Amino acid sequence: MSFQDLGLFEAVVHGAQRMGYVEPSPIQAQAIPSVLMMRDIIGIAQTGTGKTAGFVLPMIDILAHGRRRALMPRSLILEPTRELAAQVAENFEKYGKNHDLKMALLIGGVQMGDQVKALKDGVDVLIATPGRLMDLFERGKIMLNGCSMLVIDEADRMLDMGFIPDIETICSKLPPQRQTLLFSATMPPVIKKLADKFLSNPKYIEVARPASN
Repeated sequence: MSFQDLGLFEAVVHGAQRMGYVEPSPIQAQAIPSVLMMRDIIGIAQTGTGKTAGFVLPMIDILAHGRRRALMPRSLILEPTRELAAQVAENFEKYGKNHDLKMALLIGGVQMGDQVKALKDGVDVLIATPGRLMDLFERGKIMLNGCSMLVIDEADRMLDMGFIPDIETICSKLPPQRQTLLFSATMPPVIKKLADKFLSNPKYIEVARPASN
């Protein structure tokens, strides 16, 4: 199976090929068509399964149509740590090279001024840690009611780090008519409850841990 077979646009496929991807990993093969069909998803997958490309590639595809507005990101990716957020941002830049998509990274420990300026200019994709996002939201620097796509990544790590109340608040500020993708390595009861509350008829995808060499 190739990336073309999953229904991605040619430009997005080229982005994946440029990164050396030849064929989709199991999570990519299962997630990408469902994301493109605007389904909500629960993906149970470890780091190293290629899950980031499983949501980033179809997001680029979907976001290529539409325009950005000041202070209102069109999509939101939540990551538990600065390192993971920066990693996803890096991937987004690499895969989205052929597209005019603007991205902003909202993480703690970085000057807020640059982040606020990026939001004012309008972004297609906001990649954030929950704490910094809540901080800017409470200061009125960001509006979430134009966000049609939400990714909650590494949900079990969010739980370990005490971010679930923040995530619930963020979810409640987003439009009810949106697409939500939740990824987690495990499915503890709290995460199951979160998914039941904020996802609508999700497709459940589970892939095995990648074999170590």
